[in-house]
Amino acid sequence: MPKSSPEDPLRTKLLELATAVEQHTAALRDFASSPGNAWLARTEHQELMNLLSDLETLLEDIKQADIEAGY
Repeated sequence: MPKSSPEDPLRTKLLELATAVEQHTAALRDFASSPGNAWLARTEHQELMNLLSDLETLLEDIKQADIEAGY
């Protein structure tokens, strides 16, 4: 399977979302590990859920674009 071009906006967005997921996962871990910060961890969890929903939609868009491009 050929590599995607660096200019592919869908895959660029994928990398951005993956980075955001990593950052919020680390924040959730840090907040959940500190007594009294469970409410902050919960906020990070909600943000992660939103990002994962966006990621799921984006993956479907990538799948459709790949089908249209003949992959």
